[in-house]
Amino acid sequence: MMTRKSLRLLDLPSDLVVEILSRVPARSLRQLRITCKRCNALFKDENFIKKHLEKAAKQCMVLMLSGSKVYSMTVDHDGVYDDTVVGPQTLLNLNDFHCSQQIEICKIFHCSGLLLCPTGNFRLVVWNPCTGQNRWIPHSGRYKGNSEFALGYENNKSCQTFKILRYSWDRCGLERQLVDCGIYDFESHSWRDLNDRVPKMCTIVSKGVSLKGNIYWIAEKIYEEYLLLSFDFSTEKFKCLSIPSPSINIDDDCVPTALAVVKEERLSVLYLYRRSFFDPPKIEIWMTTHDKIDQTKDLSWSKFLSVELDDNNPHHHKRFSSSTTFFIDEKKKAAVLCDLEYIHKWNRDMVYIFGEDNGFMKIPVGEYKWLIMRPLVYNYVPSLVQIQ
Repeated sequence: MMTRKSLRLLDLPSDLVVEILSRVPARSLRQLRITCKRCNALFKDENFIKKHLEKAAKQCMVLMLSGSKVYSMTVDHDGVYDDTVVGPQTLLNLNDFHCSQQIEICKIFHCSGLLLCPTGNFRLVVWNPCTGQNRWIPHSGRYKGNSEFALGYENNKSCQTFKILRYSWDRCGLERQLVDCGIYDFESHSWRDLNDRVPKMCTIVSKGVSLKGNIYWIAEKIYEEYLLLSFDFSTEKFKCLSIPSPSINIDDDCVPTALAVVKEERLSVLYLYRRSFFDPPKIEIWMTTHDKIDQTKDLSWSKFLSVELDDNNPHHHKRFSSSTTFFIDEKKKAAVLCDLEYIHKWNRDMVYIFGEDNGFMKIPVGEYKWLIMRPLVYNYVPSLVQIQ
């Protein structure tokens, strides 16, 4: 049933309605999509979607993967010292059309409002939580337990043409070297191998992130320093980029650990440093200085935040893992990290909030559990993007 507001809106000329709605954040359009058939049809129109992507304000949500389910949650960055900084969680439902049961999600990969989700039964689904649309992806012939997946799109077309990158690794001593990769094309609905494009002697050491259609990882070449590895879906080629040098003393325990995207425009990198278990950890976050990352090879970086927990802090013995995920808030000069913490033979998902002047807060999320499934946290920007 349409509301009075939607009826008054539809009394306006069609061009004006399009102009108004193209500036409204996608999250705020959900109610109109449900109550108004005309608006629902408009939100599926490719021209409107393209216009909305260009003009609408980016309204971020915090998404967290915990216990094989995806939640939206609120985080108050002002409350670094307040016990209520993490707000109530809302479960986002992704149901299989074959049955009404909630699907178990193992990982999530965010790109342009879409989530790529490997599931507990080794299936792959692309999902738009804002519109509810989803699409199941057929198996790759080379899919195996040591395969990872990333979602991106071509930048050389008038519309976003989505593709999925599958990359697999094998152990070489303690390292996990890339050995093969493949592409799923949404237009042809098929997989093809890209094994001739795999960078030699290269180890990916972080989770991937998508920025402007391309994928980025922290990587390490054998006997060389850390670097930023990218994959361009337009050329279907890998490329190596520079990564910032932290200002803290460098040794084997100072490593770039995770990447995050800032407002879908820039990239940030998290450094974790600890000389020994008994020393308090140090954290540095660096951010690219401009939004032209897809047009340059020599990146410019600036330090965003530096935090050193002192011995008096009750949480200073925390050792973050290589699976840590994070996002930052530029205005509040704060960072939110998410990791699994081991407590008396149990595991529990934890959210950590860091602010200026070494401000720090730890908040448990969910219940204690036996399973060692790493939680993930993302700064998600809803969109009306249609899954092809």
